[in-house]
Amino acid sequence: MGNGGLILGIFIVMAVAAMTVMLFLGNYRSREPLPQQVVASRGYALRRYWFWLVLIVAITVFMVTIPFFPYPSVRASARAEHFTVIAQQYNFSLPAVVPLNRPVIFDVTSKDVNHGFGIYGPNGAIVSQVQAMPGYINHLPLTFTIPGHYLVRCLEYCGIAHAGMQGGFDVR
Repeated sequence: MGNGGLILGIFIVMAVAAMTVMLFLGNYRSREPLPQQVVASRGYALRRYWFWLVLIVAITVFMVTIPFFPYPSVRASARAEHFTVIAQQYNFSLPAVVPLNRPVIFDVTSKDVNHGFGIYGPNGAIVSQVQAMPGYINHLPLTFTIPGHYLVRCLEYCGIAHAGMQGGFDVR
């Protein structure tokens, strides 16, 4: 069973347990009706404990899983060549050629609205992406190890011609 199957199994077990508890609580009755004030004070106490339990579990899960974040850490090289990329409706200002096996940094910004700067390799798979925002420069460090033509597509809806917003560059 892969990770997806394991996660699905854990989810199903937890969902069944939660539904069982809910059914029990929904059908539970005490012998005598309790006054509203007693019920409300118990309910608020239960809600407070439930809040802290959920918060502690969420923080714990976050702390345990963050080292397994799917993106590798990337550090920019001091000798990296910088390329300015300017996005605007509905095109990119891109370099024609980017060097192979040398670190580069794309300095990405926008002239008008938010755009996505998604780089797709020669095989069609996404290589990397970053946001292009007006008034801000995002730095995207990369080292291309496969020569060929790389396609750039906008990954943020930017207007009516968004689907046609693309460009490209060659790596050699």
